[in-house]
Amino acid sequence: MIKVKPEEFKVMEKASLPLSSSGPYCVYRLTKKGLTTEDACRLIARHFNYPLSALAWGGRKDKYGLTTQYITILQGQENSLKEKKIELEPVGFMNRPMGPDLIEGNSFEITLRRVKSLEAILQAAEEVKVSGFPNYFDDQRFRSYDPQRGFFAEKILLRHYNGALQVYLTSITPSLKKREKERRAAFLAYWKDWAKCLELAQRTEEKRIFQTLLNHPARPELALQFIPPAEVSFLYAAYQAHLWNELLRRLIRLKGAGFASLPGREGEYLFWQFRDENLRNYFLQLRLPTAARKMEFPDETIRCLFLEILKERGLKTSSFRTRVLRLVSFRSYWRQAAAFPLNFKIINAGDDEIYPGYKKLTLSFELGRGSYATMLIKRLTLETPGSKILETDNQVKLNSYPD
Repeated sequence: MIKVKPEEFKVMEKASLPLSSSGPYCVYRLTKKGLTTEDACRLIARHFNYPLSALAWGGRKDKYGLTTQYITILQGQENSLKEKKIELEPVGFMNRPMGPDLIEGNSFEITLRRVKSLEAILQAAEEVKVSGFPNYFDDQRFRSYDPQRGFFAEKILLRHYNGALQVYLTSITPSLKKREKERRAAFLAYWKDWAKCLELAQRTEEKRIFQTLLNHPARPELALQFIPPAEVSFLYAAYQAHLWNELLRRLIRLKGAGFASLPGREGEYLFWQFRDENLRNYFLQLRLPTAARKMEFPDETIRCLFLEILKERGLKTSSFRTRVLRLVSFRSYWRQAAAFPLNFKIINAGDDEIYPGYKKLTLSFELGRGSYATMLIKRLTLETPGSKILETDNQVKLNSYPD
């Protein structure tokens, strides 16, 4: 069990910042808890009366944790802010906004609770040092995914524009507040009664979308343009991550390297165990591409696997050349199949004072950009035949706490 307390899941962003004594972008160190990066930035924008578009960040840090990262504000002032959930500290200036390309990685300090076997985790840690762990995108990347209606991006690629709007406006995900869930359910109940949906709409983009649907009911693609590009980019990235995960899963099965799996929000996470050094070297050196119209593949086998995945979904690589939402596009990039924790240390271990009869363990480590600490924790606490590590039914339990 992790994230019992926010201070027991610490994330510190490591970035290479071209700081200067002056520039159009003021750089800040943002420390937050109980808020997503977007929510924290909205709060900052309101507090200092900046448009949200003036703020930029490189990574989306978890809501449930104590996280530190860098943001920039265009024409921002060297102002500090300290409230219950956020602390903002100016660190200098740059001639460009903050972006993911400046992030080098993240350092973590995480406490595991309700642990049954410290020895099993220590053994798994030694295995990870040699074989790494599959570098899947974890469930956090798929918060926008609706298991019933599917991925927004897939609807766009299939040119199911009405379906894409329905996913965007009516999907109910666990992180939504009660009032938002109720409003989305109402949108679904009155879907295609655009006048009623317009009456229920609250956000500016919702009003513009439903007004367009009311005026042009046969042209849903016209309404898509009112979805903010940043949200489209996030939704596209979630689908790219899903396809990448599926490619790695199939490759692990094909090579016969799988030995245990855990269920995930968009599919299972299949972990590897290598039979020989050649198989280990293959996966540790492997890079896989994310989906786009123009892609390169390490070999023909992987290309065929990926095309098979697309075919099952009614897609081709040419499908990624979209005719709508032209401000955002799919771009392919390489991602390592394996991730390794650096500077892995056990800070302390002992009895769990919150869960009597169990142990707790605090770890510190670093991961490269885009790798998930929660995926490493899944691997360390993975139950294999004959082992019993956590009292969590073979899953890493994320305990949420009040905002």
